[in-house]
Amino acid sequence: MDYNLYNWPEKTILIADDDLLSRKYFSKVLEITKAKLVFVKNGKEAIDYCCDNPSVDLVLMDIKMPLKDGITATTEIKKSCPDIPVIIQTAYAFDYDKANALASGADGFITKPIHRDQLFQLIEQFLNK
Repeated sequence: MDYNLYNWPEKTILIADDDLLSRKYFSKVLEITKAKLVFVKNGKEAIDYCCDNPSVDLVLMDIKMPLKDGITATTEIKKSCPDIPVIIQTAYAFDYDKANALASGADGFITKPIHRDQLFQLIEQFLNK
């Protein structure tokens, strides 16, 4: 796969994940895209950041986080900022997890371990609508 195709220097991606290793993974994998990456550690911070920063182009949202989980945070973000695409990223891969994520207003769903090719294709789908 030609990763040079994924060049998003004008885009801001908010990554909501309380797990340090996940944040490091996203930082390393997405650095070649030149997107601005913003990291928050819980659902409340994700909601606040989206509401205070209209420059957010996409959110990668973990489901299991402190203060507010990703499902609740997605629902609240979509109420305030319905045009921001939210992709749920989680280790919970059951059908009902995906159904709950999409019912919350999420635009996409990806399971951990996350493969770079799949992640880039999914992000591209929403950043270049």
